[in-house]
Amino acid sequence: MILNHAPFALEGRRVLLLAEGEFSPLGSKTAVCYLRYRQDDVAAVLDSTRCGQSTQQAAGVGGDTPIVSSVDEALAFGPEVAIVGVAPRGGQLDPELRQTITKCFAVGLDVVSGLHSLIGDDPELAAAASDSGARFWDVRYVPATGTVASGAGCATGAKTVLVTGTDCNVGKMTVTVDLYNEAVRRGMSAAWAATGQTGIMLRGRGVCVDRVIADFIGGAAEELVNFEGREKDVVFVEGQGALLHPGYAGVTLGLMFGVMPDCMILAHDVARDRIRRYEVPMPGIADMIALHESVMEPLKKVPVVAVALNTAELTPEAATRSVSDLSRQTGLPVSDSVRFGASELLDAVMRFLP
Repeated sequence: MILNHAPFALEGRRVLLLAEGEFSPLGSKTAVCYLRYRQDDVAAVLDSTRCGQSTQQAAGVGGDTPIVSSVDEALAFGPEVAIVGVAPRGGQLDPELRQTITKCFAVGLDVVSGLHSLIGDDPELAAAASDSGARFWDVRYVPATGTVASGAGCATGAKTVLVTGTDCNVGKMTVTVDLYNEAVRRGMSAAWAATGQTGIMLRGRGVCVDRVIADFIGGAAEELVNFEGREKDVVFVEGQGALLHPGYAGVTLGLMFGVMPDCMILAHDVARDRIRRYEVPMPGIADMIALHESVMEPLKKVPVVAVALNTAELTPEAATRSVSDLSRQTGLPVSDSVRFGASELLDAVMRFLP
């Protein structure tokens, strides 16, 4: 099985989030998302450039959770496990973070890392963990083998909803979790499938599809939805990358064809007019909706049933106007699940699914 399961419990344990020099919604997406959904578990955030602030002051989440300047300072707050809260481009381990992880092991903290640089492949880090009795979880680990997608998608009887996006870092995972939480609140038989490092940390299992050999991305996605879809009515699937992203489009297409979703929700950051870090113009939302539907159409008719808008950079009043304007433009339900909840997005899904 290609799924990566947590080797030890995370939920309910005191966590130190490692985000040195990067603690912000875009710079440390993992740390910010973990705070959003597991605030009560977070003992502190490590970022010496924001030491003395609360996480609410620095990034708008986490309430009074403190930001500290070192592992030693964090020990006063009783952490049990350290999570690498940054996701640098390429997922590589820099010397400063390496030193911090070594220190975490030395004081007996378990470490969770979603980097492409695996702790288990690093003899010195693995030895440091062994010497102290600390454990580690390489969230991005996947086996070197896999299967090619059959094209069948989920065969358990569960319906699948893929949350895809116009770019990276637009909130695909957040929308997926918010949809799942709203479905559970309504008493639905639902699950969600984690496909990136932050989601897998929250879910406790999943597949980092950007680590899977290209031939097997679709097969990994298919295996994942069949695992999560057991005895469930609906599975919400976290999307990755973006179809027009020069660096990460391959994983997006692999997920779409592997999951074979019944419908899609398109996530978009209202503040972007081009792909982040590239000079690629962002087409209009109507064109992006048509693009996603046309890519799937030769294999399966899969409509985009709603738009999940990221309005983080707007005032509440401007966000409300933007949601209303885009709904008129597209003729679809539009909402920001962080600001306004996921109820309207889930309603759109349920109106479509039998």
